[in-house]
Amino acid sequence: MSKQVVKAELPDGLMNEAPVTYAVADTSITALQVYHNPDRRPSGDGPWNNEADKVAWVDAETGLGCIMLRQKNGTISGYVGVGPEHPLFGFEADAVPVGVSNTVHGGVTYGKACEVNRFARVAWGKPRKERYTVCHVTRVRWVQEYRTVQTTEDEFHEDLWWLGFDTDHPGDLVPNGRYGEGRKGDIYRDQSFVYSNCIELARKLKSLIDADRDTTAREPLGLPPPSEREEER
Repeated sequence: MSKQVVKAELPDGLMNEAPVTYAVADTSITALQVYHNPDRRPSGDGPWNNEADKVAWVDAETGLGCIMLRQKNGTISGYVGVGPEHPLFGFEADAVPVGVSNTVHGGVTYGKACEVNRFARVAWGKPRKERYTVCHVTRVRWVQEYRTVQTTEDEFHEDLWWLGFDTDHPGDLVPNGRYGEGRKGDIYRDQSFVYSNCIELARKLKSLIDADRDTTAREPLGLPPPSEREEER
């Protein structure tokens, strides 16, 4: 008797089975995850009509994972993940140096570990649905042997630390704001705007890794400081 294999359904809101080309900011990226979250989509027509509600990718230049995620108020936030080797790994938002924080719109307002890992480790908590999480940026892939879909919920092996920013500051249009559409002249910060800020933050964070390596390389191995060597002569 042959075993019947049933193709698994994609997780709720996920639009792609494999990496796809995603157009943004007059360019295109290879999006590893594209989610639609109708419960967060602003009502009515607007610049959000053709936007996804979560896009995850790896920046080609820096190799850092990036996420654009729509919030409950309809705005889009941006995030960049760094590993344990990064000098800012574990830094909360208010501890991020000004020179880094000022790289993005409104400054860095988010500094937390991967949400899937963080929530899973709380005994009374449950992992959030991946379409809402700020977590590992991983390819959505088919495992042919079992015909199942694996997503980042399966990957707790490594923590990333995510630094991010919001677009609901004074002067920003908040589509689902509690007080209506906001003040006249407020600007909706679309995905092109958020993408550009994500890339700038990724470049800045990568430069800190490179600078840290250069400093380490210049330090003499096993030798006392120059002042002490002079005294020994």
